Amino acid sequence: MTERKGKTMNESWTELEKIDLLRERMGIGYEEARTALNLAQGDVLKALDDLERIRNGLGNDRKFEECGQGILESVKSTLSNISHSTISLKRHDNTIISVSAPLGLALAYTIWRKPGLRLLALVGAVGAAMNHFELEVASNQEYLYDRETGEF
Repeated sequence: MTERKGKTMNESWTELEKIDLLRERMGIGYEEARTALNLAQGDVLKALDDLERIRNGLGNDRKFEECGQGILESVKSTLSNISHSTISLKRHDNTIISVSAPLGLALAYTIWRKPGLRLLALVGAVGAAMNHFELEVASNQEYLYDRETGEF
């Protein structure tokens, strides 16, 4: 059985010991080793296998940092789309009220948190639907987030 610092593989290792093992075996830095271990849910063998697959071009050839950067760009894009959207209450193509999406979400959250307002909002929604009111969400396309330049 493999021993490391007096412990067999069956005994529990600290996260630092696991990261050190990944660093030694794969020749990578702490951050990449920690990310690989987290993605493998603490399983050292799976993390080693994943890193080896990436190194040999069998798996995803992007580095872990690039994956995280892709997620960050996606979140930025989504937030940009939400922040440049409007929510409008309409009836027969006439706009009754129009608010920005973040304000509309904040109002909806506030109303939902108060039991008395929640009931009033549900009754109002049923009444609005029965009277042919429509809720429209529109995005202002000129302000969308550009992933290539990283600007809005």
